[in-house]
Amino acid sequence: MMLIIAPLMFYEGSKTSLKKVRKNFRGIFFLSITLAVVTVLLVAMLTNNIMGSWVFALAICFAAIVTPTDAVAVKSIISGKKMPQGVNEAVEFESLFNDATGLVLLSLGLSVLESGHFSIWEGLGRFVFVSIGGIIIGLVVGALLVRIRTAINLRATRPEATIIPISILTPFFIYLLAEHFGTSGVLAVVAAGLIHNFEGDMLKLTSTNVQLTNNTIWEILSDILNNFVFILLGVSLFGIWDIFKSLGWQESIVLFLMSILVYLLMLFIRKFWTNKKGNRSIENFFSNDKRERNSDSTIFALSGAHGTMTLAMAFSLPLNTNILSNENREIIITMAAIVILLSLIVPTLILPKLLPALGVESSDDINQVRNEMVDYAILHMAQEIEDSKVRSSLTKQLQSQKGLQIPDHNKSSKLMDDIITWQETLLDTPTIKTQFSPTIVDYFRIYLENISKHSTSKRIRRLFSKRGRGRRTDSVEMEEFTLLRNDLSRLEDILYQETMERLSELEKERLENKTIDFSDIEEVKHILENRHYRIRNDIQEDTIIPNELLIEAFQLEYQFVLNQAKSDMISKETSNKLFKEINNAQVLQLQKQ
Repeated sequence: MMLIIAPLMFYEGSKTSLKKVRKNFRGIFFLSITLAVVTVLLVAMLTNNIMGSWVFALAICFAAIVTPTDAVAVKSIISGKKMPQGVNEAVEFESLFNDATGLVLLSLGLSVLESGHFSIWEGLGRFVFVSIGGIIIGLVVGALLVRIRTAINLRATRPEATIIPISILTPFFIYLLAEHFGTSGVLAVVAAGLIHNFEGDMLKLTSTNVQLTNNTIWEILSDILNNFVFILLGVSLFGIWDIFKSLGWQESIVLFLMSILVYLLMLFIRKFWTNKKGNRSIENFFSNDKRERNSDSTIFALSGAHGTMTLAMAFSLPLNTNILSNENREIIITMAAIVILLSLIVPTLILPKLLPALGVESSDDINQVRNEMVDYAILHMAQEIEDSKVRSSLTKQLQSQKGLQIPDHNKSSKLMDDIITWQETLLDTPTIKTQFSPTIVDYFRIYLENISKHSTSKRIRRLFSKRGRGRRTDSVEMEEFTLLRNDLSRLEDILYQETMERLSELEKERLENKTIDFSDIEEVKHILENRHYRIRNDIQEDTIIPNELLIEAFQLEYQFVLNQAKSDMISKETSNKLFKEINNAQVLQLQKQ
């Protein structure tokens, strides 16, 4: 489990600014170490008094397990809500560093259980050694790896091929190295993550491809690992249910009530600890106004959700040893799971009521802005492009940004019938009659009639298919057939060109009217193209869109969003989201080229 925690803590550290950590060091120490130690001691005293069979060291182990918080879980709870900036920073910094405090205290508790004695000075010395030692190892090794990555970045032709594997392996290497020397592996990977964040600040806009790829991979890996832990929590609930059944309903109720009491105690400690005015250590995080301070402390207390680290620590308890009995191990895991569930359920019910909405556009509003953005680019590009095929292909590709577009088949069918009727009138024109025999025109008229009825003439299918000519023919019949087929292909070429020009004119009319719904035209074009190449027995070639046209279209989308943001028509959050979408689409297009 710790090998799951290592990359998660490294990733969280890499997203945290080292400058902010230095600026808020006192507040971070106060929340993640002092508050964590006090919480562990008070929870241990409570459980030691209630659980008569538990020694104090065992109570310390349990308290250390349920103390670490999980900011990721909190973010999922308050999605769509606005948390006060200071409180949000306090929650993130606390969850980043109090994991190590819990792990160190758990290690101390297990060592006391093993040795049977405890010295406060020995414990304090071990705490300092484990903590400071882990930080030093993380900073030194992290800085060394950063220098190696930077050197590779400057010299390699494809640095991402080497740098990204090094980045992924870094937390595992540093964690195992720190644990080998008896220090905190978690603090080591957090410190290394902070150094790697500093590297990103130094690089700025250099090596953007490496940074984008690395960030994307780490986001995916983080999501997978977090989800895996909670899947494990869900699976463990079956085992917890079995424990409840083995204990009996009376003991199970006591265990459940005990877990509730522990959770309420931690809520009270967090509320009391941050509600006191005059504490200069946390003045950057909480308001000095009495009313706002009370609200901030309540939000902070409820934001102490437990998740990944708590579950990982619980499952890391030793099995079948003299240190810890299996019964106590199962009880600790059960109580930890209940505390996790309570810390997720209670804030989910209360926090959304305490926090205001973000004030950003809804998903429907964002979709509307996105559609307007795409339409703006299409209108401008369509007026510049003369080639109807390129214009049509570009329009179709840009329209895909809107997501899955379901065409109106009724509208397409009506347009198709209109086109077939128009083609039938062309067959009666003097130009066609002078170039083709009545037999050819009649054949093609039958073909068009069958298309309009959404079927295919068996006679024509046999005529165009080689398999339909299975019978023996003499040279005269074959010559007549070849001539007939060639004439039909020529007639198809003329009608196809005329029809495509007519459809292009229809597109221009719609563009003049600021209408860009071409879904029916696109569908009809697709049908006619398939017919054309099928009759000619040719392979249909894809229309190549020049790369510079797509780039120009993306720039138009940028400009539209920028103008909307400058005029306060859309929020900063919406504009940033759309900018990111356009950038991703542009990068993807460049990669394809």
